[in-house]
Amino acid sequence: ASVSQEVDGINNFLFTLLRKDLTRQGPRQVVQLGEKMCDYNEGFKLYLCTRNSNAIELLPPNASCLVTRINFTVTRAGLEGQLLGATLQHEKPELEHRKSELLQKEEAFKVELATLEKQLP
Repeated sequence: ASVSQEVDGINNFLFTLLRKDLTRQGPRQVVQLGEKMCDYNEGFKLYLCTRNSNAIELLPPNASCLVTRINFTVTRAGLEGQLLGATLQHEKPELEHRKSELLQKEEAFKVELATLEKQLP
């Protein structure tokens, strides 16, 4: 794993790594980073950290879809929810989609309940 701190943006040479634009050189998988070809390991993880809360909004659209945002300024429960959502989206996207649908229904039911409570004498 690689951790980069205080990142203000993503360098263009990292896009090939983020997109996993891999090529084969014999039995090896390699990725081009700038002028250099580097071996790729399936277990490699890249973490980009910043204190800039607007960093994800400053990314170009072609970059923001390649990264997962985790906001560490939230409560422990909120962070657990974000991490669970990111994991579900990666491992079982159909479950994350179902979870989103259920949360939308729950919000609609809350609005309906509030409307019905207002109608009570």
